[in-house]
Amino acid sequence: MVIRKAKLMELEFMEMTEVPAKVSTNVTTTGSRVTWRPPLEGWIKCNVDAAFVEAQSLGAMAAVFRDRNGTLLSGINSSIVATSPLAMEALAVKAALIISQNFQIEKVIIESDNQILIQALKSHASIAEIQVILQDILHLARGIPSYGFTWVPREANSLAHEVAKLTGQGSLHQNWITYNPLSIKNILRKDNS
Repeated sequence: MVIRKAKLMELEFMEMTEVPAKVSTNVTTTGSRVTWRPPLEGWIKCNVDAAFVEAQSLGAMAAVFRDRNGTLLSGINSSIVATSPLAMEALAVKAALIISQNFQIEKVIIESDNQILIQALKSHASIAEIQVILQDILHLARGIPSYGFTWVPREANSLAHEVAKLTGQGSLHQNWITYNPLSIKNILRKDNS
């Protein structure tokens, strides 16, 4: 456990000290804009998000995998029933870890714009509402040699957000990874510029 925590601390340190070669921060009169950052060499980054309709306890989740070059490698999206946005986001992280194991990804960073979830995963905190899902996530993560959980602002999670939104609207076709809708193409282009 000490070694695992040290590896996570090392990963976080490396992310913070990484030379921002592809980081795009545009300063405007309204402030700064943050965009997606590529993972370290040899790592895969998976951004997750969920769209939730509280009145119906329905929504959609998405997980998108990209490499150092920002290339969209894979993804998963699904309409699901959940009790809250937090539960839905946790289910998206769980799905991302299952895909990571299925593709035998050995170094993965899971990013979410849900700060409560990421803090709980990093600190192994308990949240009654999603405790069973948290336990599943941590169990799945132990099957991956190197992993990390990172919080990002919504602006840096725009691809996963768009996929979840389109899935919730029912407007995302089955082969969206190969044939990207225009909105997804635009986000990929923006993130890679």
